[in-house]
Amino acid sequence: MTEELLHRDEVMAAEMVGAARDVLNVMFFTDILEEADECACTRPLPIQVRVTFTGHQSGEFRLEVDELAAGSLAGSFLGADPVAGPNPEEVDQVMGELGNMICGAFLSRFEKEGLFALASPQVHRPAHGEIPGIHRGLELMDGFMDLRMCWGSIPG
Repeated sequence: MTEELLHRDEVMAAEMVGAARDVLNVMFFTDILEEADECACTRPLPIQVRVTFTGHQSGEFRLEVDELAAGSLAGSFLGADPVAGPNPEEVDQVMGELGNMICGAFLSRFEKEGLFALASPQVHRPAHGEIPGIHRGLELMDGFMDLRMCWGSIPG
């Protein structure tokens, strides 16, 4: 990979993490404790959100999150009772919205002049398949999350 592409990938990864941090801080009242170039954990994360987009460029954003983090984030977002917590359907809906918000925030930061249309987020349990491209693992206060971004067409 050329030095220019490596720099672009580093900038893209930084903008993706920055977008996630902004959304998590403002809408979910939490923050990223640590980030890594590799996946956040060695086991597959059970919830995957896929958001495809078209426009100035096309591609796919994926967010993968563990069950503990997903429940905590959904509870914060919904203002749910900390003891009862949100039900699984609410968790999936909120995780879909989180994926949509991070993808939109990233595209606004990284492609400032671009216009994009985001498809409705798809939530998968269990998570399946990886996409090539940029990825960052994040440790959150209550679990782990992976972010992945790929430009261009994604198979399957």
